Amino acid sequence: MSQRAFVILLILLAVLVALSAASFPGAMIGFLFGITAAFFIAIPGATIGDALHRAGVPVTGEQLVWALAGLYAVFVLAAALQALLRQRRSDMDGARSAGLRMALLFALPLIAWLSSNAMQRNWP
Repeated sequence: MSQRAFVILLILLAVLVALSAASFPGAMIGFLFGITAAFFIAIPGATIGDALHRAGVPVTGEQLVWALAGLYAVFVLAAALQALLRQRRSDMDGARSAGLRMALLFALPLIAWLSSNAMQRNWP
């Protein structure tokens, strides 16, 4: 990834974070995040929790959320490590790509939080 593309994508990511705090775009982004979370987090999480419960391992919803948050943190740390290793090998295109992936992984929870707050502010 070139330096120019990296900077442009970081600016667009910052604009998306700023838009998620605004009233109307933030509410729309929050609605889309809710749908995404229902399909890609809640359903697989419930399936995994049910399978563990049937296997005799009692798991609460809070424990499952913490496990998923830990897995997400591992993804962020893996992206940071990958960016660092590629930067040390002087592979700057790969380092920028991994750095952008890490920035996106940092920004997604912030976007979800800001947009859910915007959605709650707009609720009648």
